[in-house]
Amino acid sequence: MLEHVALHQTRFHTPGIAPDPRGVVLGKLGALLFASVDKLVSCFSILSDELPLDDILPSLKITEIRTPLGAREFLVLLHASSSYLMDRAARVTRFLGGLAFTGGGKHFVKYRDDAAPLGYDVDSLSTETADFVLYADAFTQPCARVKEIPFAQIVFRLSLRRLPGGGADPKSGRELVWLSVEPGLAASVITYLWRNRVACSATFVERLTTGGAFGDGRGFLLARVVNLPERMLHLFEEVPGIEVHQPLGENFVVQRGWRHPLRLEACQTLFEKDRFYLFSGRRDTVDVLAGPPPLVQGERLLAVGFALGTGERTRPRTTADPKPLRVELALVPSIAPPRRVTATLIRWENAAWLKKIVFTLPPTVLTDYRVAPVSDGLLVRGARGVDGLPIGELQQEVAPSIYLPVGHELLPRVSEAVLTEHVGGVAGRCVVFRREGGPPFAVADSEFESLGRRVLGRLEVEMRERSSRLPPAPPSTDAAVANEPAGALPLWGFRGGPPPDVDV
Repeated sequence: MLEHVALHQTRFHTPGIAPDPRGVVLGKLGALLFASVDKLVSCFSILSDELPLDDILPSLKITEIRTPLGAREFLVLLHASSSYLMDRAARVTRFLGGLAFTGGGKHFVKYRDDAAPLGYDVDSLSTETADFVLYADAFTQPCARVKEIPFAQIVFRLSLRRLPGGGADPKSGRELVWLSVEPGLAASVITYLWRNRVACSATFVERLTTGGAFGDGRGFLLARVVNLPERMLHLFEEVPGIEVHQPLGENFVVQRGWRHPLRLEACQTLFEKDRFYLFSGRRDTVDVLAGPPPLVQGERLLAVGFALGTGERTRPRTTADPKPLRVELALVPSIAPPRRVTATLIRWENAAWLKKIVFTLPPTVLTDYRVAPVSDGLLVRGARGVDGLPIGELQQEVAPSIYLPVGHELLPRVSEAVLTEHVGGVAGRCVVFRREGGPPFAVADSEFESLGRRVLGRLEVEMRERSSRLPPAPPSTDAAVANEPAGALPLWGFRGGPPPDVDV
């Protein structure tokens, strides 16, 4: 029978148990008993959401046992590192209809509950021959070990579950996805991505499972796609022979729209570093690759050929050199949000507003802002932005020392390096594009001055003469300094009166 443990009790009949710092009786191991495998999977599913299973996997053992009545049950043994861990595991086990025990060796006594807050002990040990002996309220049950079940076997044999509504997880992004494509669609998918300018890396890998109508079972295309557009994402999810996978770890991915019964991120130690795992919900299988796939750029996998005709083609003769092909930059409206707004162009008709705003600007702004007068107005630049001047045409710096009006962009969209090289910024000047069009204008850096120095006008000071309403000041006389001998006691009687008579 079980006995309630009292506070500060130190002697126990169950071997291997002792009170922890909280006073809770705890053994070296914890044991969780389940009557069916679905209850076992549900327990790990709940625990994987609450704690990292990687912490308990090194000592975790799942054993199938046989009771004296011939029933098959499952006993989970884990290292009881603290009573906090056992409290959480026992709560989940009891919720699923199982029993929680603690102990060591082969004797396990019921773990604490509301009836015994500090735990239980037994009045006498069972002498029956068994691999495990479980002590509960209503029974003392010897059990025989049938076989060990690896935890990885449970993880890889579980089928993925379709998310409610058949859609993908709304929290999963499309910034990085993996595509598994059957060989019959590989060339079409790579070409489609390349034509739509979607960055991808791909390779052909081997699988052990046999293929379907789209493949011969010898392999498939594995592609890593970055920033896949939403319309293409939905298209690929509907096409047979193409599966879209979402990465959950460094080397394992799960098909979008499906979820593993366990939280795979909580048990990453199961996935070997030199393997790559693809969980497919549509095919209900796990593809294990020999190693991290060596990816190459998708455009390198495209087949490029030339149609060679039988007729002879000659190059047409020209009397003059061909004109070079040039594309002019065009300033067009844009809906993109502005960035790096570090300049403003104040027209001359609005210069009076600047005089009024200057009185409200702090000294640091007057020092940081630099202004240059041009024919179009006053060009004001600020390295930290020009938020303090809410007037003028705000200019965004699209490239070093190249400014565009806010709400506009240049077409074609070339890189900053190419734009700087062709427009000619940075080299001791800045280039400004006009909102109304026309050629841009440039201003030399030497033309810019501090805003505080430029806007502050010189104050004329009027000289004044002395007023006759006050009499003239009395004449001053030079002071004379006399040096007299100080004597033997120069400071005697300094605080008051002459010094007393002293016989020397």
